[in-house]
Amino acid sequence: MPDWFYTDALANQQGPVDESTLLDLGRAGILKARSLVWREGLEGWIPFRNVASELYTLRKSAELDSAAADRSAPQSEAPPRVEIGVCAFSEQVYPAGELLPYGEALVGPDHKDNFVRRLMEGAAEEISDATEQGMGYVGFWWRCLSSLLDYLVKLLPSWLFWVPYYIATMSSTIKPMSDPESLEGITGMTLVMAVTYGIGVLGSLLFSVAYETWMVGRYQATLGKIMIGAKVVNPDGTRLTYKRAFVRWLAKKPLNYLILWGPSTLGFALVIGVMVGMGENPGVNEASFVLTMMSGLFVYAALLLLCSGIYWMAAFDPEKRALHDRVAATRVVKK
Repeated sequence: MPDWFYTDALANQQGPVDESTLLDLGRAGILKARSLVWREGLEGWIPFRNVASELYTLRKSAELDSAAADRSAPQSEAPPRVEIGVCAFSEQVYPAGELLPYGEALVGPDHKDNFVRRLMEGAAEEISDATEQGMGYVGFWWRCLSSLLDYLVKLLPSWLFWVPYYIATMSSTIKPMSDPESLEGITGMTLVMAVTYGIGVLGSLLFSVAYETWMVGRYQATLGKIMIGAKVVNPDGTRLTYKRAFVRWLAKKPLNYLILWGPSTLGFALVIGVMVGMGENPGVNEASFVLTMMSGLFVYAALLLLCSGIYWMAAFDPEKRALHDRVAATRVVKK
């Protein structure tokens, strides 16, 4: 049996203990659903509720095998997986069959009397099913701060990819002045500017995807999230794979930018087109032109605000998910 380690209420590491002892600690209330556990072979510490079902299933299988051995009967087939739930009163993990339903909540058998007593005493607190709870989600403004910090972290490395383009641009403003009749020189410089511009775009893009995919896959957080004490996890609290981290980047950058800037850019282009048409019409007075311009700017701002809902939806979502969290099925939680 593998040795398990766990964290106590003061976040101190304890152990090693075997699987049976780990379950007994859960039944005794020492381990809660959110308590972290680890054994050799796991990539990192995970919540106890994520392994409780597997451990209860192994215990059930051992009990059946022991009973079969006592009867000298053939070894029984593997039992079905033991589903678990979390007590809304104590946050302890129990096999689902032992939990007592109360509305949408589930209450452990060891706490039903205390639960009923609290209700009879008139406690007005709202108790809900804690099976899917236990993770503290990071709020909208904290996520804005982490995004700003990540932007500052990536600013200098991304800028380095643009240095060749800046040099080419400065050279293009000097060379035509020294030889204004050299069409070949101008064409060559234009090609250099196009190539260096492509290097800047591609380099910045590759750095962005490498930075976010590797940091989230390796450390569960970018530097910005590490600074605010947050991490990116799966819905069950486990670590993301590198593949999932890459999918999250695809949703966070290309998809989000397309949704954010696509409609607003088209709206802005339409406004500019209307204004150009009005400017070429001598019958349009200045007041109408200004009114059209102000209306166009309002439409552009409204489209930009509406499309930015892919980000500010996190402020109203119970699990603080932005669009890319929904697409990639991830959560940003407190460490």
